[in-house]
Amino acid sequence: MANRKKQNEDPVEGSRETIERELEREDQNRTEPPDRITEDDEDRIRARAYEIWEREGRPDGGHERHWHQAQKELEEEGRISPHTGE
Repeated sequence: MANRKKQNEDPVEGSRETIERELEREDQNRTEPPDRITEDDEDRIRARAYEIWEREGRPDGGHERHWHQAQKELEEEGRISPHTGE
């Protein structure tokens, strides 16, 4: 009987493994929520906002306006996904 496999002491371990696999599968299939800005989108917005700021003669202030304008332009051009919030 020494060669006999040790029975699982945790009666729900099989269930836990199944749940962990399902959670991993969900993580792999998960996409960014539409109201979250991805790092790539943020980089594009930042670059466009900088262009807008330069076009306007590098004025003091207005960074939020430049950011929102850049985001709107890029969304309209289809270069980033529309976002509902920040």
